[in-house]
Amino acid sequence: MLIFNKNTLTFDKLARLVAWALPFLLLFSRSLADFSVLAVGLLFLSKSYFSKDWSWLARRWVHFSILFWLFLLLVNTPLSQDVFDSFLHSLVFIRWPLFAAAISYWILVRQSNQRHLLISLSAVVVFIVMDTWLQYYLGQDVLGHLKHSADRLTGPFTKPIPGIMLLRVLFILLFASLVFKSFQKPIQQLSMTVCILMVGLLTIFITGERMAFLLCATGTSLMMFGLWLQHKNLRASILASFSLVLSLIVLVSLNMPEMAQRTIHSLIEKVQHFSSSDYGLVFNAAWAAWQQNFIIGSGFHTYKIACDSLGVLAQSGMSCTHAHNLYLQIGAETGLLGFVFFVAMVVSIYDAALVPLLRIRAWYWTALVFVLLSISFWPLIGGIGILNNWVASLVWLGVGYALTVAEMASSQNRP
Repeated sequence: MLIFNKNTLTFDKLARLVAWALPFLLLFSRSLADFSVLAVGLLFLSKSYFSKDWSWLARRWVHFSILFWLFLLLVNTPLSQDVFDSFLHSLVFIRWPLFAAAISYWILVRQSNQRHLLISLSAVVVFIVMDTWLQYYLGQDVLGHLKHSADRLTGPFTKPIPGIMLLRVLFILLFASLVFKSFQKPIQQLSMTVCILMVGLLTIFITGERMAFLLCATGTSLMMFGLWLQHKNLRASILASFSLVLSLIVLVSLNMPEMAQRTIHSLIEKVQHFSSSDYGLVFNAAWAAWQQNFIIGSGFHTYKIACDSLGVLAQSGMSCTHAHNLYLQIGAETGLLGFVFFVAMVVSIYDAALVPLLRIRAWYWTALVFVLLSISFWPLIGGIGILNNWVASLVWLGVGYALTVAEMASSQNRP
């Protein structure tokens, strides 16, 4: 077959094609996203084999990813409450770090491919934003999807997830000033950053997704701080821009009180009464599930079984789906040992992505990479979904892009 010959140009063409197609493949279909992640990983392994280039295996974050994977297969799975289910999910876990490695060390090695992915991703983001606003005003999007409820939207998706899906890719767009000359001057970089983040903040605000809005607002603040450190001669303009963003959010909140209640005020109320809130109850249930087998865990992808067996949430009329906290669920399913391996993997990814940027004091890129990784691995968003469902493809796309910037920083004077 053509893709299996030793001609490097064949894999270069495939990389270019994947760069164009990924945003469409990953965002609109769970099954298509899963297939695409697996296909990209297998192609990357084929490319590594035929080019005899396995240098990416020397990365520390790859080592920790493999260690976590082996722990799942060899230790956690045999002791699982559902051995077969844990085995299947443990076996395919490795596709996620493999996908991130393929993004960083193959797909986006060329800046032309980075531009192609960003152009394609921009088109997808514009569609999601416009479709979500259309649904907000008309009650129905262009695909015929109705609002999920009065204060929750679906946008072009079948579930109320447009905010989190947009959040996962929004900050990737800011890498445009890395590869497009028209955005590389300081004032242009500032203008682009403010415009993209303002549109993202306002769109996520109307979706009613509280955690997505909080993370977007926090990420926006960190990006403005990164700009402030990077461009000393523009600090007045940066402060003025940040004030403009804050003013706009306040103005929109005053004019959309029902959305402000859902997205902002209800979040504040939950924090004030956290222990008795639904989040507090779910966290307590997750901690109780972890205590059943503190060292090894109940088995990968068995949280619902472990939680249901306790009956804690049933007393409150709630059901066990996921822990709404990535690290509590990792602990409950894989125990203290799995928790340590997983955290080591995450820390090694942060180290690989941030250290090269810190060394050259590229503060804007450091802030952007930190935000992108923190959105990916924030405890209170996505639950275990970052390891075994649709959202995971966007999480590991972000990880791959963050590592790409670090690779560029390591090979050049600056990113």
